[in-house]
Amino acid sequence: MSQLKSKFLELLKSKDFLILLHRGAHGGNIVENTANAVNIALREGADIVEIDISMSTDGDFFVFHDGGEKRLLDDSRNINTLSTTEIEEKYYYNELGHVLHKKVERFSKLLENIQQDVFLNIDRSWDYWETFIPYLDQFVDCHPYFMLKSPVKKEFLDILDKHPIKYMYFPIIYNTDELDLLETYENINFVGFEVIEKDESFEFINSQRFDKYKQSDYMFLANAINLDDDTLLFGSLTDEVAITRDPDEAWGAMLKMGINAIQTDWVDLLLRYRDARDKK
Repeated sequence: MSQLKSKFLELLKSKDFLILLHRGAHGGNIVENTANAVNIALREGADIVEIDISMSTDGDFFVFHDGGEKRLLDDSRNINTLSTTEIEEKYYYNELGHVLHKKVERFSKLLENIQQDVFLNIDRSWDYWETFIPYLDQFVDCHPYFMLKSPVKKEFLDILDKHPIKYMYFPIIYNTDELDLLETYENINFVGFEVIEKDESFEFINSQRFDKYKQSDYMFLANAINLDDDTLLFGSLTDEVAITRDPDEAWGAMLKMGINAIQTDWVDLLLRYRDARDKK
């Protein structure tokens, strides 16, 4: 397990905190969850790029966040209910609602068009892990850069525990009961936690249960993105607060609680903030 996470630990130790870009860089004709989005994210300064996985009814894996079909494909059907042929017939629409010549990319095609040493935070794949995780095995050179995540559920953890290749994993975690369950598994390559805080108490991230992990080399990720005006991922500490008021009020407050990785939609501003901290 240590071999697969050694490059990540080098990265974690080399930065004040890590920057993860949500769905890659997108805007104009650059569509989220594409190879272009990943490559531009790296140019903008992201350390890790988040992508989402969907599966066709034929069992083929595509890089797409289900639920975005109407916005991105002008189709009200869930992508997971479509065949491979149906998905590959669809064209993307840009942020102005104009149809593009670009199509939804297979996961394998995305890998062909990005550099090998990109840390990928692979999201929303957990419902397909019985086939998706064995599918990953063929991409040997990318194994040290694949980072799986999921909610804390026994059925997901069992798959990870039994799979012979110990891909890096960090859970989306809400409470100490979930931490109790995680700690019963000895054969999972835990590299950190995405900590969800649904209110302003921040009791979980400040819990003594995390002390031993904070004192070691684990990633503590806070999600600063704004899904809407109501959903709280890390209390009220969000990108919107950081970029419209003061980055110290949101990003800085996260770091004071032991967070050492932030997922954002505003990588350039977060990078500027990190650089300014480094100069102090």
